[in-house]
Amino acid sequence: MNKFDLKNPRNAYMVIVILLLTAGGYFAWDLYWIPYSQEKVKIEEKLRTAKNELSRINVQKNRELKLEKELQNAEKEFQRLRDMFPEQEKVPSRLQDLYAVIRTSGVHITKFAPSSRDEQEYFIENKYSLAMNAGYHMLGYLFAEIANFGYPTSISSLRVMRYGGIDNEIEKASLHGWIPITTTVTMDLTTYTSKGIEQ
Repeated sequence: MNKFDLKNPRNAYMVIVILLLTAGGYFAWDLYWIPYSQEKVKIEEKLRTAKNELSRINVQKNRELKLEKELQNAEKEFQRLRDMFPEQEKVPSRLQDLYAVIRTSGVHITKFAPSSRDEQEYFIENKYSLAMNAGYHMLGYLFAEIANFGYPTSISSLRVMRYGGIDNEIEKASLHGWIPITTTVTMDLTTYTSKGIEQ
């Protein structure tokens, strides 16, 4: 076996080349690869953080869209309730509603007068006193239509009595074929208004 002789120029060059390559590799590792690896780790961490943030933003965006939709629905519901419970009594529209129902039901109103305004904690009760003459079925139709008003309405102090001219009505009805007026009715009709936040 031959001994490795450093005095041999070929061997000496080979050792020097190996030492230079090793030193170059070490310096390349230390100066370039380690900082590159550290930078790569930092960038990957930033990318992971950015992805997490983007996911959170997307979730919030979806939540924001859902909240906006809920807010729009709540505003519509609030407007509907505001129409049902206005801050001021809308007597003309109440009269129009009642007149339309009376006309279609065939009831004859003999009295319609504002009665009282009773303040409760959050709302005001607006009472109207009514008297009317009607047939039994006409009266049922009238109550059904009042129940279908677009705002809360209640009927109280209802009194149904025999109509004074019932005999004459029955006679006319048998001759002409119309529905006779058989009852006289008195009642209080109550609508509601909001007291408003400022009150």
